Amino acid sequence: MTDDISRRHVLRIGALAACAPAFGSALGGCAPRISPERSIDVAAPVDGRITIPADRAPELARAGGAVVVRAPCAVHPVLVVNAGIGFLALQADCPHAGCEVAWVEEDRQAECPCHLSRFAGDGAVLHGPAARDLESYPASADAQGNVIVHLFAGDRVFPPVANGSIVFALADYPALQNEGGVVIGHPDGLPAPMAVTRSSAGVLALSALCTHLGCTVQPAAGGILHCPCHGSQFGLDGALLTGPATSPLPRFPANVDQGTVTISILAACSS
Repeated sequence: MTDDISRRHVLRIGALAACAPAFGSALGGCAPRISPERSIDVAAPVDGRITIPADRAPELARAGGAVVVRAPCAVHPVLVVNAGIGFLALQADCPHAGCEVAWVEEDRQAECPCHLSRFAGDGAVLHGPAARDLESYPASADAQGNVIVHLFAGDRVFPPVANGSIVFALADYPALQNEGGVVIGHPDGLPAPMAVTRSSAGVLALSALCTHLGCTVQPAAGGILHCPCHGSQFGLDGALLTGPATSPLPRFPANVDQGTVTISILAACSS
């Protein structure tokens, strides 16, 4: 066996042996190729961003260095990589069976050690058995060398979450000038889309995810919010009108003061 083959091939064989089914179990003892000392815990996201202190992850100071990061409230652990021309951040659990992926520096790809699924640097699946891409997140370094990962990138319809709030001028949204208006968007820093409505109760902020199966609701004729997946309907105040959903759309606290709308985003967990 040549030197070119030996290192990765031996690592793959070792990983597969570690993950071989034990007594008929599905995955046995899956062991990631990133060792425990290269996996770190960080504080909970603030405004949808996690911070990796430079002194906690010295690997990220060099091109090719990688760590897996875990944070309270984050849906997935995150594989963070110094790509040499910037930072990459990817969902670290393989969508096939949940094993933790590792960065293969010489190939500039992520690989699952359990079943050898491969993913490009943007998370796109290159080789199965995984059938879905890894989620990817914007990441960059701040002036102190800490790496910031934006877990919840938005669509810029609304301003980003800052200091736990979304603030905007009502005049910037013509649809909200009159009763019956609706604007739906995904603010940077919020895990999911939000609907801001103008009803007889004033300006309200609601989760835009249908409480049935999580599809994004859409404005519909008659001043309602309609789920395009299974037909549930909600009032502009979030009240459930028709199922199959069984509960209303959750509200965010919202206040209008001299034409400025402030929506408070309650933290899902403390840091």
